[in-house]
Amino acid sequence: MRDHAHVLLVTLDTTRPDRLGVYGHDRDTSPHLDRLAKDATVYTRAYSTSSWTLPAHASLFTGKITYAHGARYDPEGPLILAEAIDGIEEVLTQYRARGLAPDQATLAGRLREAGFATGGFVAGPWLERIFGLDSGFDHWDDEDIDEANGRPAVDVTDRALAWLARQSGPTLTFLNYFDPHAPYVPPERFVRELFGDREPADARDLYDAEIRSMDHHFGRVLDFLREHGLYERTWIVVTADHGELFGEHGLKVHGRGLWEQEIHVPLIVKAPAGEGAPGTRDDTVVQVTDVMPMLLEGLGLPLPEGIQGRAERAGEPVVAELHPLPLRGDPGDLRALVGDRYKLLWRERGAHQLFDLEADPGEANNRAFREPEVARALRADLDAFLATVPQPERSSEGPGVRVDDQTRRALEGLGYLESDEAPASPDAGQDVP
Repeated sequence: MRDHAHVLLVTLDTTRPDRLGVYGHDRDTSPHLDRLAKDATVYTRAYSTSSWTLPAHASLFTGKITYAHGARYDPEGPLILAEAIDGIEEVLTQYRARGLAPDQATLAGRLREAGFATGGFVAGPWLERIFGLDSGFDHWDDEDIDEANGRPAVDVTDRALAWLARQSGPTLTFLNYFDPHAPYVPPERFVRELFGDREPADARDLYDAEIRSMDHHFGRVLDFLREHGLYERTWIVVTADHGELFGEHGLKVHGRGLWEQEIHVPLIVKAPAGEGAPGTRDDTVVQVTDVMPMLLEGLGLPLPEGIQGRAERAGEPVVAELHPLPLRGDPGDLRALVGDRYKLLWRERGAHQLFDLEADPGEANNRAFREPEVARALRADLDAFLATVPQPERSSEGPGVRVDDQTRRALEGLGYLESDEAPASPDAGQDVP
């Protein structure tokens, strides 16, 4: 292992790249991220492995896609998310999930074995301990997540800086900022910074102000590293678990599909001084699974076996997944395979779709019947890839463990446990011939 290295890993929950200055947004939402990007590699085509928090973070920590790590919605899973929803007895048995299993090798676990102090400071309810994402962390701060807005960025940053100030050796510090997640209730200070005396016009404006608030407090962490002589010795990785929809495809928020607005995420990687490629942009298709091998190889540490992430992906396609609960109807599983130009949306029930992202980045024109040979080739690639991926053990865990009331209330406030908010059937399209 290289001496005196530190790692700062940050997830900006629900953050779309196109709402950040470094990715071309014309509003000053992210001055601290933009400054960091000048010292980093900015990946312009980074993808999550899902469109909601739990599986995406599990992929970030393990280097595996959802198919391999198994942390997801599952009607037979051991974690009961809701005790009851009036009048719908079936929902009681189906509102379940699987957390990240303790036998999965994680980035935090590998770094802890290498002598790092490992601390996580989280803001959203899906990152509470019961879901298993704390695996490998010596210290996991998930206190006071008891409402829909989670913990604000100021609290996450305060707790993280207090912990960092007590450390003397190499550290892995993980920060999860939740502010841009709906409901959008930004602090008034940051609304004024962006809009002056003008009232925000719509949800996008409020979302931008939430990002501005988050960026401000992330900037405090960067300032701490600079002031304590740590910035030049630290690997800093900033990404998101998923994005957000603002009416595209007739949808809002996230977690209903695998559209670009939901799974295209920012990825900014700053290496220690003298390493990496500062101030560059990389258009390679990459994924959050690649963060673990990037960091372990950069630190000179061995990789776990059986991961799908790559330190250098070299044009390989990436795969995202969604496994909705069959609460009102059964939309079935959904997968996306994204390559340099084309994207295949595979549906377990319903019609598959093909999009030319180069010509149609908004995914408005399904080309499955116009280019059937491309669709068939991508479908074959997806099948071949999944055939190489081992699935996790799914042992019987008995009657199930009920998620505590505090976490359940927070998930209800976000709409995850509302029967009326059950994942709808994806938009119809034409099948792959």
